[in-house]
Amino acid sequence: MGFGLWGLLLLALHPEALHAARHPVLLAASHLLFLGFGVGVLVGAMHPLVPVVLEAPLPHPSWGYPTLALWGVGLPLQVWGFLKAEPRWVALGGGLVLLGLLLFASHMALAFRRASRWSPVATALAWVSFYLGLTPLLGMLQALTLRMGFYDPERLLWHVLAGLVGVFVLAVVGVGHKLVSMFTLSHGVDESVLGLLLWVLNLGLLGLALKQPMGLGLLAVGVGLACYDTFRILRHRVKRALDVGVRHYLAGLAFLVLALLALLAGQTLWAGLWFGLGFLALIVSGMLYKIVPFLVWTYRYAPRVGLGTVPALKAMLPEQAAGWAGILLGLGALLAPFWSPAFWLCLAGGLLCAYALEEVLRS
Repeated sequence: MGFGLWGLLLLALHPEALHAARHPVLLAASHLLFLGFGVGVLVGAMHPLVPVVLEAPLPHPSWGYPTLALWGVGLPLQVWGFLKAEPRWVALGGGLVLLGLLLFASHMALAFRRASRWSPVATALAWVSFYLGLTPLLGMLQALTLRMGFYDPERLLWHVLAGLVGVFVLAVVGVGHKLVSMFTLSHGVDESVLGLLLWVLNLGLLGLALKQPMGLGLLAVGVGLACYDTFRILRHRVKRALDVGVRHYLAGLAFLVLALLALLAGQTLWAGLWFGLGFLALIVSGMLYKIVPFLVWTYRYAPRVGLGTVPALKAMLPEQAAGWAGILLGLGALLAPFWSPAFWLCLAGGLLCAYALEEVLRS
């Protein structure tokens, strides 16, 4: 959350950075938002989620700590290198992050080998683990080519696509299928659409990387399938009222559609802002509103059940603050391509989100 707020603050203070693709502030902010906030939450969430999906414990849970240390130390060094235009710090920080994510991917590979049950959700998480290792590796190779004299800016596209589509879109459709079904008490929804969706998105990613026209078309089909899969889940739900986390998820999907439409229209900047500030920020914060109270309650109060009064899970989250956080994030993301002060709205939403989560931790 701290990395996410840092990235939003940089964009609010320096909106002019958006007009240069390789502006130091834009590079720093994008890595803070995607590699910091997005990947940080994703890696943390996969530690308790993967054992549930695979119905098998993680082989080495303690490996999460060196992953956290390498990523948590490496990313600020990398960001500092971007801001100061110091390639050595970028390389050092990026190298530490790469080691941390390769360790995580290796740990997940061992976990998948022990799986007692396999499903499309497990396949999605396996692909996400693969892209979590591949994305920083591609970024590091790109940095090395710059030092060695055979730099090709076109190869940066591979790094971007592996991160945005391979990590985040696949993670959202895979993890989202599981979590939204759990949060809405939806039963009887098969995973066939999710299995097809994984094929479509991976082929679309490959097509985009090779600059084939079919790539964007397949990506559009994949987004449509993701929306359809979510509709099927909601249609089967037992819990009719949608809580704040699920509402955030649906708003994030709407921003994914907006980002795709902007990309089809050739508005790359609009697409990037709606993807990062709308789709990613809303969905990740929405999932945090569900995951963090559950983890805190399980750790702190589950052993006391039957021995005394324990708070209800729903009561741990200040929903009004979480709701306003989503409104500010969504409004700021929507206006960001046209009105630079909108980044301050996003930052205000991020601060409210941090406050809501802090209240959960203090409960």
